[in-house]
Amino acid sequence: MKDYYLWEKQPAEQFWDAHYLGNGSLGMSVMGAPVLEEVYINEDTLWSGSEGFYLNPQHYDRFTEARRLALEGRGKEANTIINNDMEGRWLETYLPLASLHITMGQADNRRNMPLKMVIEPQPGDIEDYRRCLSLSDAMETVSWIRDGIRYRREYFVSYPDRTAYVYCTAEPKEGGSRGKVLDFAFGVDSSLHYINGAEDGEAFLTGIAPDHAEPSYTAVAPRFIYKDPENSDALRFACCARVISTDGTVASDGARVYVNGASYALLAVRAGTSYAGFRVPRDRDAGKVLEELRKGLDGLQKAGRDYEGARKDHVTDYQALYNRVDLDLGTELSGNLPTTQRLHFCGEGVDDPSLAALMLQYSRYLTIAGSRPGSQALNLQGIWNDTPNPPWSSNYTNNINVEMNYWPCEVLGLPECHLPMMDLLTELADAGKQTAKEYYHMNGWVAHHNADLWRSTEPSCEDASWSWWPFGGAWMCEHIWTHYEFTQDREFLKKMYPVLREAAAFMLDFLVESKDGYLVTAPSLSPENKFLTSGEETMIKLIDEVAKESRCSPNHPCISAVTIGSTMDMSILRELFSNVARAAQILDISDDPVPVQALESMKKFPPYRTGRFGQLQEWYEDYEECTPGMSHTSHMYPVYPGGLITETGTPELFEAARRSLERRLLHAKRQGGWPGSWKISLMARFKNPLECGHILKSTGENLGAGMLTEGSQQIDAIFGLGAGVAEMLLQSHQGFIELLPAVPVDWIDGSFRGMCARGGFVVSASWKRGRLTGAEIKAQMNGACRIKARGLLRVKGSGNTWEAADGMAEWEARQGETYVLEFSGEEIAGREYQI
Repeated sequence: MKDYYLWEKQPAEQFWDAHYLGNGSLGMSVMGAPVLEEVYINEDTLWSGSEGFYLNPQHYDRFTEARRLALEGRGKEANTIINNDMEGRWLETYLPLASLHITMGQADNRRNMPLKMVIEPQPGDIEDYRRCLSLSDAMETVSWIRDGIRYRREYFVSYPDRTAYVYCTAEPKEGGSRGKVLDFAFGVDSSLHYINGAEDGEAFLTGIAPDHAEPSYTAVAPRFIYKDPENSDALRFACCARVISTDGTVASDGARVYVNGASYALLAVRAGTSYAGFRVPRDRDAGKVLEELRKGLDGLQKAGRDYEGARKDHVTDYQALYNRVDLDLGTELSGNLPTTQRLHFCGEGVDDPSLAALMLQYSRYLTIAGSRPGSQALNLQGIWNDTPNPPWSSNYTNNINVEMNYWPCEVLGLPECHLPMMDLLTELADAGKQTAKEYYHMNGWVAHHNADLWRSTEPSCEDASWSWWPFGGAWMCEHIWTHYEFTQDREFLKKMYPVLREAAAFMLDFLVESKDGYLVTAPSLSPENKFLTSGEETMIKLIDEVAKESRCSPNHPCISAVTIGSTMDMSILRELFSNVARAAQILDISDDPVPVQALESMKKFPPYRTGRFGQLQEWYEDYEECTPGMSHTSHMYPVYPGGLITETGTPELFEAARRSLERRLLHAKRQGGWPGSWKISLMARFKNPLECGHILKSTGENLGAGMLTEGSQQIDAIFGLGAGVAEMLLQSHQGFIELLPAVPVDWIDGSFRGMCARGGFVVSASWKRGRLTGAEIKAQMNGACRIKARGLLRVKGSGNTWEAADGMAEWEARQGETYVLEFSGEEIAGREYQI
C-alpha cells in the first residue's frame, strides 16, 4: 500500500489551507500554528434555523402562466415572471460549532514579559517546522523545534470513540531521558452565542444557533437573527475538551486549563447538538447536550483510554475502508516539495503523475472523514467550516455540487459512505411531497436548487437561472441507481424504490405537451446558463456587457434562462424513468402504474438535437449562449455522470457532445474548481487523455493546501478530481468493463488495486511503458462479465479459459471467484494507435 501525504512548511493562514480530519459527524480543521493554535471544531448537525415550510401563495398561478408563455416561445416573459413572482427564500446555513485554542508555553494566567516573548515568537525562534496529514492512517502531525526542545502535536478523530484527540509532546532535541518541559493552556470559544468556562481539567461551552443566517452574497442585514431563547426552536450545542491522560500537573482558573511540567498530554474533544433527527422533537436545554458529552468522556477515562489504544482503534477502523484501494502512478517526482508547491508546479507543466494518485486517495480520505453511515450528507464544505457566514451558506447545492461530492464513492470502493446521501434523499422525498402539492398541485415529491438540514425543498431566491429548478431531487435519484449498479444490493433498491417512484410521479405530472406534440418540461432551465433571445446584432450591442465566463450574465431584455425541454431536464427524466421501470422489474412490482406510465411517456420525448456548430444542443432551440465558456456543462449530463450518450450506443450524438465540450473549453480561460473536475470525467468518457491531463494540471492551481478551492472554500472539486482520475483508469457504464481508457502518456508505469465496476466486480491492473501487463477481476456475485482492454488475449478462472476477440472477452462469473487477464504486451493501453 503506497503512502500519500499532504504536508507544508508553514501553518495555514487561510481556512482552505488547513488540514481536515473527521469521523463522518465530528470535524476538526487544523491550522497548525506552533504557539497560538486554533483548531476549528464542527459537528454535522449544527445549522441555523429550524423546521418550517415557506409557501409562496402566488407560485402556482404564476407557474401556470410562465408555463403557457414558455410553450408559446415567450421564454423571456416567463423568465421575468419567475424572477419577480415565483422565488422562495434563502435556506439555512451550516455553522462552525467551536474553536479549540492551544497556547504553547502558557503555564498560568500571569501576563508578564516572559510570557509575551513566548507567545509572540520572533523570526528564527521556530525551526524545522512541518505539518503533515498522513492519508494512510488519517493522522495530522505538527512539529517544530524551539529553544532546543522538539514539540509535537498529533491530531485524529476516532469513529469508534466518537471523539477527536490531540496528543501533545515535548522533549529535548538531543534525546536521552524525556524531560518534562511541556507547558500549555487551552480553552474553547465559538463565533455563535455561547457561554464558556473551564474546570477540573476541562474546557467547555454551551450555545445556541441563530434562528436564521443570511447568505454572505446578499446585501440584506442584519445577517443573523436570534430570538428569545425561551421561544426559539434553534439548535443548542455544546463542546467539551478534557485532559484525559498526562504525566504533568493540571489546573483550571475558570477560563482555561493549564498543563505544566509534562512530557505528554492527551486531550479528548467532543461536540454535539440538540438535533434529534428529521422532524423529531428536541430538548431546548443546551446543558443536557453538554451532560451527554461529559458522560462520553467519563466513559473513556474509566476505561483507561490512552493514546496508544485510541490511536490503534482509530487506525484499524479507518484502514478497513481506506486500504481497499491502492494506486501507484510511479515515482513522486516532486514528492519532496510541500503540497501547495506541487500543485503550483504541476499547473506550470511539471511532470508529476503521482500527484493525480494523491488526489484520488485524498478524495477517498475526505469521503471517509466526512461521510459515514449515520452521519449527515456532505455539504458544500464537507463537514468543515470556520465561519458563521460561509460561502454559499455551505449548504446542499443540488444542481451539481452535492452530487459531485459522491461521485468517487462506488468506483473507489466506499459504497457505505454513499449511504448518508440516501438518507438525505429519503428525508427530502418526505418533505418534498408538501412542496409538490402546495407549489405545483402535483403528486410525488420535488426538491429545487438548494437544501439544508431541515430538508427545505422550496425554490430559492433571486435569479431564475439557478433558484427555480425543480430537478434537484430527480438528479440526486441517479445516485440510487448508481449504488445499485455497483453493489447489486436488491434490499437497498427495495428500500429506496418509493423515493424513485415518487420522484417519477411528480415528473409525470410536470410534463406537458409542446406545440410539436412532444412531452417536455416547461418552464425549463439549463442550470445557471443563459442565451440570447435575438440575433447577431444583439450580440454586437451586448459585447461589452456580457462576460465571457460569467455564470450570471446581465438580466437584460434580450437575455433569458427560460425555455422548454432543456437537454439536461430531458436527460435526467430519461434516466429517472428508465431506472424506476428497471427497478420495478427487478423487484417484481407489476401492479404499479408509475413505471408503465414512465416508459410510455418517454416515447413522446423530443430527440436529442445538434446545432449550428455540430454540437449537442443545450436547449430546445439552437440558441446562442451569451457565455459560451461558462462553468456549468449541464447538457453534458447524459455523457457523465449519466450514461445515455455513449461511444458505442449513440456514436453520432457522442461526437456532437464532444464538440459541445470542446466549444466550452475553447471559450474558457481556465479550468479550475469543480467545473474542471467535471470536464476531466467528460474527457475521459471521450477517450481524450491529452485533455484529461491538461485539465487535471490546471484544476489544482486554485486549490489550497487542504484542497478546498481558494476563496469559495468548496470541497466538491477534489471529489470530482478523484472521480475523474478513476474514470481515466476504469470505466463500466457501457455494459462492459474497460481498462485504462484515457491514461495520459506520462503515466507510463502504474498499477491500481481494488477499484470497482458496475455489476459487482472488483478490478486490479498493472502496466509498464503504457502496456497492460496484468489484471484481475473478482466477482462479488454471480453474473455476466464483459471486459475490454487493448492487448487482451484471454481470461482464466474457475478452471476455464475464455479467449478474447478484438480486445473483448465475456463469461459468466461466479461469486467469490477471481479471474486473471493475460495480455500480449504489444498494444498501448488507452490509445487508438501503436508505436
